[in-house]
Amino acid sequence: MYYYDFSEYTNQDLNKDGKYDLDINLFWEGDRRWHPFFIEASGILVGFTVILHENMDTDPNPTHVIYDFMIIKKFRRRGIGHQAAIKALNMYKANWKIAQMQVNKPAISFWRKVVKQYTKDNYTEVVREDSKKYVQTFCTK
Repeated sequence: MYYYDFSEYTNQDLNKDGKYDLDINLFWEGDRRWHPFFIEASGILVGFTVILHENMDTDPNPTHVIYDFMIIKKFRRRGIGHQAAIKALNMYKANWKIAQMQVNKPAISFWRKVVKQYTKDNYTEVVREDSKKYVQTFCTK
């Protein structure tokens, strides 16, 4: 579902088996850098997030990255994603980085609103032309 949703921004196509080429096993197979979480609302699975502890093997104080975040479309615009994002950020006292593709205007708007409120407007945003992404950085320590 995530890749289907994202395909409007990535232009990724289905493979010959009618699936997206995707391997999420790295999130679940014991690599301590990856922290996947399901998002539930009223006992119903409504999405997921993956937090990456970037540079964990070389930095004792790794940057935490919201690597993936999705709320199923029918549950969007109800505040569930906002609450889930805040809950995720509250889990770790860390340096944070959140990135969105420049073409994904809804994600940019969502994360700007969340980060602005969460940090009380104490964050930095840059445009990375090399990766065509907006990136917000801030610290919760």
